[in-house]
Amino acid sequence: MSNVILEVRNLHKHFDNHIVLNGVSLDVHEKEVVAIIGSSGSGKTTLLRCLNLLIEPDQGQIRFLDQDLMDPSADLNLLRRQMGMVFQSFNLFNHKSVIENCMMAPMLLLRKTKEVALMEAQALLEKVGMLGFAQTPVTKLSGGQKQRVAIARALCMQPKIMLFDEPTSALDPEMVGEVLAVIRQLANEGMTMVIVTHEMDFARDVADRVIFMDQGVIVESGTPNNLFNRPQSERTQTFLKRYAHLRNGSSNFG
Repeated sequence: MSNVILEVRNLHKHFDNHIVLNGVSLDVHEKEVVAIIGSSGSGKTTLLRCLNLLIEPDQGQIRFLDQDLMDPSADLNLLRRQMGMVFQSFNLFNHKSVIENCMMAPMLLLRKTKEVALMEAQALLEKVGMLGFAQTPVTKLSGGQKQRVAIARALCMQPKIMLFDEPTSALDPEMVGEVLAVIRQLANEGMTMVIVTHEMDFARDVADRVIFMDQGVIVESGTPNNLFNRPQSERTQTFLKRYAHLRNGSSNFG
């Protein structure tokens, strides 16, 4: 395995009297795809949002590119620019077009010229199958199209790692595949990614490592083959059985 790009040690977070993260530690290696699964309320989204300090942990250490994000002297804005974030609710600028959404941050933060930002945005929109919508207002797009634009926008900052927070949970079922295909392509190209997902088949297919969280801790971590086919923890087994039951029935697992 290649170099560790992100290192988390003994992370704790609570909201009021509710413990959300209880001593979480993990490493993410360069070009690795890590999928985080677990029931609603298990702490997986909070963990993801702590990785770039959108949520500030109460205790612990986060090192990214060998720099301590918790150190007051760290250039947090500079480090965050290298951590692409894709939210389940898209978080696009609705008053701007697709191409404007993609060009804004590179021009403002990376000081790229309009010409360079345009060229790079067009290339990335083509990668996600959205170049034909470059001048379209964001409000005219479907959910799947918005999420693909959100991925392109994050890639325009040339991040070292991509963080995905339930990227398909807000989409209609028929739109899920087009977004997962883009993420799968990024995985094949060697993009380092941490993906919080409820799409078990996708996690099994794309991830190098799957982490199962429950009640604020990492219960089990392993290759997709080991975790899905030979889970060691009874809690993991119970979760996967519940998922299989819901998938085979009429309910949608979330």
